[in-house]
Amino acid sequence: AMFHGLYESAPDAIIVVNREGNIARINVQAERMFGYRREELVAQPVEILLPERFTQRHADHRNHYMAEPRARPMGTGMELFGRRKDGSELPVDITLGPLETDEGLVVLATVRDITERKRREEELRLLQEMTQAISESEDFQSAIETALGRVCGATGWLLGEAWVPSSD
Repeated sequence: AMFHGLYESAPDAIIVVNREGNIARINVQAERMFGYRREELVAQPVEILLPERFTQRHADHRNHYMAEPRARPMGTGMELFGRRKDGSELPVDITLGPLETDEGLVVLATVRDITERKRREEELRLLQEMTQAISESEDFQSAIETALGRVCGATGWLLGEAWVPSSD
């Protein structure tokens, strides 16, 4: 019961996967994150929560992992994505933890939505690029044009392309 309370109040999505690779349990955060109700996910293969391009490879990895499970973060140096019920994707970090239970071995997958973190990293990268571009510019006018060009390139903001300060 104590475990259940912790599991439900965890800030991250928690997905319990059994040896067969099917979802045994999920917490309320997982329902919110992926847009499914519990009963839609329980007993489904965990690959239902992955973009299609990853599902086959993941099934192979999963079988390999189940043969020799150990706790490990998956996101390290890898781009991982989840797939919501509506088909949209979200960048995630995943940590796996094997757990022996009465029903045998299960794996606790803790899933964190890193959309915000990715956005901040992107903003920082853009800021660094702009600073660099400005420092390499001849004058204020070309610095502004260069900076706007970078912003438009990174954000797809086309309006900025037309906005160039007048010299008067």
